[in-house]
Order: sequence, then structure tokens, then C-alpha cells
Amino acid sequence: MKIMLSIAPWDLWQGEEDALYPLGQAYLGAILEKNNYGVELLNLTNSRWEDVKEEVTKKIQKEKPDVFGISILSNSRISALKLLKQVKETSPKTIIVAGGVHTTMLPEQILENYPVDFLVLGEGDLTFLELLNNIKKRKPNSSFKKIKGIVFKEGGKIIRTLPRERIQDLDSLPIPKHEFFAKTINKHGIAYLITSRGCPFNCAFCPSSVHWGRRIIQRSAKNVLKEIKFLLKKFPLIKEIHFSDDEFLCNNQRVIDLCKMMISENIKIKWRCLGRASSINEELIKWMKKAGCSEVVFGVESGSQRILDNIGKKVKVKQMVEAFEICKKYGLKTTCLTIVGLPGENRQSVNETIKFAKRVKQRTEPAILIVYPGTRVCELAKQKGLLTDDFWLKEGLPPLYTCEHSKLKLWWWSFKVGFITNIYADNGNLKELLQTKFLQKLTPHAFFRIIRRYVSDKS
Repeated sequence: MKIMLSIAPWDLWQGEEDALYPLGQAYLGAILEKNNYGVELLNLTNSRWEDVKEEVTKKIQKEKPDVFGISILSNSRISALKLLKQVKETSPKTIIVAGGVHTTMLPEQILENYPVDFLVLGEGDLTFLELLNNIKKRKPNSSFKKIKGIVFKEGGKIIRTLPRERIQDLDSLPIPKHEFFAKTINKHGIAYLITSRGCPFNCAFCPSSVHWGRRIIQRSAKNVLKEIKFLLKKFPLIKEIHFSDDEFLCNNQRVIDLCKMMISENIKIKWRCLGRASSINEELIKWMKKAGCSEVVFGVESGSQRILDNIGKKVKVKQMVEAFEICKKYGLKTTCLTIVGLPGENRQSVNETIKFAKRVKQRTEPAILIVYPGTRVCELAKQKGLLTDDFWLKEGLPPLYTCEHSKLKLWWWSFKVGFITNIYADNGNLKELLQTKFLQKLTPHAFFRIIRRYVSDKS
């Protein structure tokens, strides 16, 4: 069988190419090849649908894949719909299988409105493989009911099978097929790894725990080291490695073991990770610094304890301050991610975020809270009348959470936090401030995007 995996264009893409690439397709490609399936990737991420429509038609006409697999995200849901319609029109016999976070959150809506044959929910590696094996054998529909973790139609009725158990031994999976994204890796000099799946926490705005379940399953340090060595050999132009885990640091000993192995193997590469402040201690940071860690990205979200409690962050402001101080002590760069407009936000909590960032001398460029399906914020938004499930069938980016404040006020708070914290991060150094990305983004093009996203109704 010919298998084609695809990534749809971002809806309303603005022409800025990202170094990040989707490891989900890389994992699927590797596990399919391991099981003797030929697989090809149609990567349309950094594209506009209008620009690639003809290319897609020619590609499908030429290849006529037996199975077309796609991961649907909330940011690419409409482009994905257009892409799948084009696939079905061009090659009606091609079986379309959809997965991804958006699909997992809204399976019935996808099945009813998208030209798909099967949906894969949650962790898709083994589910997709088993589904392909059944399709290959041309078994009747009754056999599909035995496959856990899928949704399909039979006789006009939606069939949702039993949920699939999560993979307990992630070391058993092959190294992801990073070769799919060789051009991006070599261009930016950055490779991405994911060493765990899931998050034990349940922040109100984040779909991760809904998609994966509230249990983190980790690869061993030895297995992670194996992939790092593979990447450095395969892509000698790599300058940095970015760990994409939702929470890379929650098992201190595993990270320390990995650091010791990297030092022992004389692996000299810069790397960065995302972590929670509550996971930080001096021994951990000491080993990370020795092993080449150049930056820790903290999801601070807010400097207000009230807001942190509202969203279920389960971290104290005091812990966050201590984490930044420890990193500073060992000369480790830190990045502070914040969000404006979380439930309960007001002028006081915004000022508390500014006060926090000033205290730890961190610049921040606050995102405005975005609503994603499946999250508690989305349920709150529906209760307050901001949107219904039908919203996700319309053109436009996922909505900003405007149940409590206008777009304009949220944008002003975001700008205020960003501007003030950028000043204090450099102790009032005007030259450093002018060189920051925060001000460099204030171009005419960026200003138009701000008006469109944060002021007008056409977002």
C-alpha cells in the first residue's frame, strides 16, 4: 500500500517560517517503515492553501495513495478540510484517516463534516498501524470494531470503539523519522526531541492532559541519549537541540542521568527545555549547565497567586522566584512565558505579573489567552456564550478569551506587561531595549496583524 502522511497549512498563515516541526508525523513514519510500509510526507505547514492547491492536486494524481493520513490541529482545521476535500475529489478511492489533538477533542464533528473514513483518537502510533493492517487485509467493517481508539461510520451510524491503552514503554518505539524535515533542520540548525508524553497537571487553558491523559510516561535517559547521538551524526549542521516535552524536568534523576551520560560521551551541543518552576533544585541545574543546557523556558503564566490557583497551575509564586534565582546563580538563561486574560484577570493581577517579572528581571511577551476545544477554558467560554461547537467549522483562528475583557483591553495589558518588563530586564539599558524582539516586531506588517487579531472582529 502507498501511505501518504500530511500536515495541512496553517489557517491565515502570515509567511513566517518556524524551525519547529511536527514530531507526530516523524514517529508515525518511523513505525510504519519498521513494519514494512512505504510512507511519504506531504508537508504543507509553512504554506497558504491557495498557493499549494494545484501542487496538491498534481501530487495526489501522481501518487494515488491508498491511505492518506492527516493530523488536524485547531490552527489548521479549515485548511485541513479544504485539503481533504481536494484529496477525495482527486482520488476518490483513497482512504482518509485523521488524527491529532483537534480530532480527538471533536471526533463526531470531524466525522460528520470532513471527508474522512476513520478517526484515530489520542496516541495514534499503534492504533494507526493496526488500522492499516486491517485495511491491507481488506477485512469487512466488523473487524474494525475490534480496533481500540478509532471512530468510523457503519450504515450511517457513528461507531466509537473502546479507548486504547497508552504505550507504557516509549523506548520500544523507533527513533522518529527526522529525515522528513531535513531541510528545516539544516536551515535553522535546530533539532527537536520529545522524551515523554503527557502532563500530570491539568491547567485550564491547555489541551495536553485531555489529549494524552493526566499521566506522564517517559523515555529512559539511555534511550534519549541514543536519539541525540543519532541526530548529531545524521545532521552535522545542528547547533541546538530543543526538548519539546510539556514538562521535561519533573523527574530530576532522569534528567541528571542524561546529563551525566552526555558529559561522559563528550557530547557538546547546546540544548533547551520547558519546565515547571516547582521541579527546579540546585543539583539539577548544576548538572544541566555542565551538560550544555543553554536555556530553561518557564511557563509562568501569571505573577498573581490568585490567577495561578484559578487555572489549576499548582505552583507558588515563591517557587517561581526561587527557580529563576537558582538558574541565575548558575548562569543559565531563562525565558518567562506569560498569558494575559486568564479567568479572573484584572488590573491588579496584571500589575502583579509586572511586579513578578521586574523582581526576577525577566522580559516577557505575554500571549493573550486563546480558547482551544476540550479545555476547561473552552467549557467556560461556551457557558458564557462566547462560542458554540459550530465555531470550529468556520474560518478564523481559535478565538481569544474575551468573556471578561475586550480584545483592545487585553492587547493593551499585553503590550504594557511586555514593554515594562523589557525595560526592567535590562536595568533601563535603552540600547538593549531597542535590540529586543519585542520592539523589532512593531513593524507596519506586525501592526496590521495586531489590529486584525486583537481589535477587529475578523480574527
